[in-house]
Amino acid sequence: MNLVAQAKMEVHMGMFEGKTAIVMGASTPGGMGAATARRLRREGARVVVSGLGEQPLKELAQEIDGLAFEADITSKQANVDLVNFTLENFGQIDLAVNHVGLATRSPIVEETEEHLLLMTEVNYFGTYWFVRAVADVMEEGGAIVTTSSLVAYDVSTGMSAYACAKAAAERFVEAAAVEYRQKRLRINSIIPSINDTAMLRKGIEQRGNDFDEFVGLYKELTPLGRISTPEDIAGMVCLMLHPEFFETGQHIHCSGGNSLLGQPRLLVTQDLK
Repeated sequence: MNLVAQAKMEVHMGMFEGKTAIVMGASTPGGMGAATARRLRREGARVVVSGLGEQPLKELAQEIDGLAFEADITSKQANVDLVNFTLENFGQIDLAVNHVGLATRSPIVEETEEHLLLMTEVNYFGTYWFVRAVADVMEEGGAIVTTSSLVAYDVSTGMSAYACAKAAAERFVEAAAVEYRQKRLRINSIIPSINDTAMLRKGIEQRGNDFDEFVGLYKELTPLGRISTPEDIAGMVCLMLHPEFFETGQHIHCSGGNSLLGQPRLLVTQDLK
């Protein structure tokens, strides 16, 4: 086979042909998890989608010719069950992505133990249990990407519980990268800025803001001129999963450049409610 023919075959096959991937947090239509699952399938991977919501998971799995397994990321055992389900059906796990996130507002003076625990269980404990369950059985040289947030870096009123949980999850990613080094796993996190998802729209609505007005401020402050989409995140995740991405324990921005602006970006949005 000449080089041209080989290159054409590789393009047709996709970068993850023969690989098995788990995408946690894929049950929300139009979300980052669903976009990542579709992109991984287009790149040739066999995909297991998971999260909460049996029906949307089944519909997505059917669409991409994959499998669905409903699991609560906050449960250590549920993550183990998800891993075992994947191994039973495909025999290996090469790639894993966690897009689960929950962000609800609560000023410090109004914080409750229940809300603080919820933010921690979903955003930190969930990351911990998912990564551990996958890494324990993952093929040597495999890759894991989990989802962080710019809120872990920017002080935002009412978001302290969420921010602290995401910051803790980032530290865990660094620790896991070191502790699983004998398997040469690449364990990293992606940091989206605001991304046009149902969670973003709900959060803006809870603030009492107009979506277009709020997003318009970000567009003006973003060097690439728009906010990111779930498909942008999926594309970056695939780059981070690729074996040529020679990093581990890192946190990679995908913001169109508005992450560079730090507090000025935040202060402009604080002019809204």
